[in-house]
Formats: sequence, C-alpha cells, structure tokens
Amino acid sequence: MTVNRLSENTVLIVLYTKDMHNLSLDINDDNSGDEAFRKTITKIMKYACAKAGVDICNRKVDIEALPFENECYLLITVHEKIRRSFRKKSTGECVCYSLGGSGNFLDTLERIYRQNICCNKNSAYLYNDNYYIVFDYPNIPKKLKVLLSEYAEKSVDKIESARVKENGRVICADNAIYQIGRHLV
Repeated sequence: MTVNRLSENTVLIVLYTKDMHNLSLDINDDNSGDEAFRKTITKIMKYACAKAGVDICNRKVDIEALPFENECYLLITVHEKIRRSFRKKSTGECVCYSLGGSGNFLDTLERIYRQNICCNKNSAYLYNDNYYIVFDYPNIPKKLKVLLSEYAEKSVDKIESARVKENGRVICADNAIYQIGRHLV
C-alpha cells in the first residue's frame, strides 16, 4: 500500500494485490453496503490520512474507489471543517464602536473620561486586532456621540456587535470607560 498526499485536502491510496488479499477486500458495487467492508475502508482512510498529515476530525470525507487490474486506487477528499453557527441570545439593543488600534483606543477613552460623561453600562473588547467599545443600551448621551464620531467608527450592524461580544477578547467587562480611563489620567 502506498499513500500519497496530492494536495492539502486530498490523499491517494494505492492498494496492491497483496494488500487486497491481506485485508480480504473485493472492490465491487455489491460490497459497498457491507459493514465489515466499510469498517476496513474507514481504517485504511484513517491510517492514510494520519500518515499524510491530513486532519479528518469533524470534517466531511469523500472516498472514491477505482479498481484497476489487480490494484485499487482510493481517492480521499477531505472537505473544510463543518462550520457551526450560533445565535446570540437576545440581550437587547446595544451600540458598538470600532476604535482601531491601541493608541486610538486609549486616547479616546481618556478623552471621554476627562469630559466626565456619564455612561455606565459599557465594555471593551479586542477582536481581529481592533478595539471596540460596546454600550449595552441604544441611546448614549449626545456629547458622547459627538466625541466618538471623531475617533471611532460606529457599527450599526447588530450581527457585527454580536460577533464582537461573542468572539472578541474582553478587555474590561463592566464600565470600561471609567475603569480604564481613571488609570490614564
């Protein structure tokens, strides 16, 4: 038996006559429903993919068998990981602002803190190398909106806000402007 990695998601296995005899394999349409046949093919696939360095965990795998004279070619194609989708629980309306890099993030929080704008329910996140400030209520003070419009980009998309809250790393979960701002002054 030879194992060749054709691409990052494709493996070719060549089973020779000796291998077919040792494994008691007969590749034809009648055997495809046989449980012992399937288990043997699955073991061969797992061995070959491990040897070739192709990850098959939680992935859809296609196996194609092509008998040729006394040999058999098995082509294994591993598809992308199965993406699981999640729905965010409804936590009410929120407003999300992207502040870019760390310098702009800290400068903006310092300016908001120095102006003593009252805003309690907010949190800070790092997601995809961008810093975000998320307000857990839809209406923020006008003075704060004006300041944030100069230094941040507002995300009006609920999905983007949910993505930041679910996948972003929490910098400060409760009252981020006050907690971080007081250390900057």
